[in-house]
Amino acid sequence: MAKRHKLWGVLGILVFLFLNYPLLHIFNQDVLWAGIPVLFLYLHVVWILSIIGLYIFSKRSISRE
Repeated sequence: MAKRHKLWGVLGILVFLFLNYPLLHIFNQDVLWAGIPVLFLYLHVVWILSIIGLYIFSKRSISRE
């Protein structure tokens, strides 16, 4: 149970770090990739990957109980 809480904490910290100022500043450029600003792509990719990570962790925790 404690290991599961540590994994949830690590995932939360990673999402917080990926959505914090230094990385956002790196991707906040006037560059378009496939006609979409890089910052918007970065935010959506991080958001979708965090949802997938939450889904995987929740499925693993439900299946072990």
